Amino acid sequence: MIRVIYNPVAGPKIIRNITRVRQALAAGETPFEIRETAGPRDATLLAREAAHAGVQAVVAVGGDGTVNEVVNGLAGTETRLLVVPHGTGNVFATEVGLPKSVEGCLSLLSEGRTMTVRLARAGERYFLLLASAGFDAEVVERMGTRGKRYLGIAAYFLAGAGHLLREQPGLWMELPGRERLPAQAVFVCRGRTYGGGVIMAPRGNLEGNTLQVIALRRPGRMSILRFAINVLRKKHTRSPDVLVRETPSILVRSRIPSAVQVDGDYLGPLPVRFEMTDVAVRIVVPPTFAGGNAGGASPP
Repeated sequence: MIRVIYNPVAGPKIIRNITRVRQALAAGETPFEIRETAGPRDATLLAREAAHAGVQAVVAVGGDGTVNEVVNGLAGTETRLLVVPHGTGNVFATEVGLPKSVEGCLSLLSEGRTMTVRLARAGERYFLLLASAGFDAEVVERMGTRGKRYLGIAAYFLAGAGHLLREQPGLWMELPGRERLPAQAVFVCRGRTYGGGVIMAPRGNLEGNTLQVIALRRPGRMSILRFAINVLRKKHTRSPDVLVRETPSILVRSRIPSAVQVDGDYLGPLPVRFEMTDVAVRIVVPPTFAGGNAGGASPP
């Protein structure tokens, strides 16, 4: 049995994509069912229910937020996860090089490889790809679900430009060994990729066992702007203003209220501890995907 989970209000093309999913799965021999979410965190409940019922695979049709919810439902189970991207950033799709078409993604159920990925956790919530604290997370909070749905990635840039005019909170990072460092923004990565296809953590590896921390140390609006430009130019990790650290855990606090996001969705306020766990999820990826190496061009 295969269970398909999707958000019915995830943009105007979602129904078209679900129709293609239904047609492709109907051409096969494995029975399937399609379930739509009714609200926030519903995908987690539907995925957990599927795993407990012994479903072979869950197909998540949506963006990184939907994928995160399904991952939280499948964490620690044997049920496989396949992603059919439909969302704003689709960072996971870029990270592993998923096919561009619905049919190409579904073909991975028989032709792809299943990898076991240890999950990271922010507070009580698992995340698969990336979390952040400070400026980036506050922008995610400000843009909201409506902005993402109708403006796509442009919503992030609009919210970011407006947020630069506000006071930027100072953060404190606490690393293992009682190391305590100030920061302006903190990115906690499992994979390499950030939104828009840029590489945030060059040494990120979904199949690895550690977190990659990328932290902007220098305060101020201009520092944030320079950091963003350097990220686009793939030069940020060489900046003296940026700390790059591999670690199993990190605690982030703020002097004034600040935010945390996980896999592109607002989580809540600081403080939050980010840490690796022994809990894993089984994910179907293209056979060409090689952990921390770039996935290259996506097949059709």
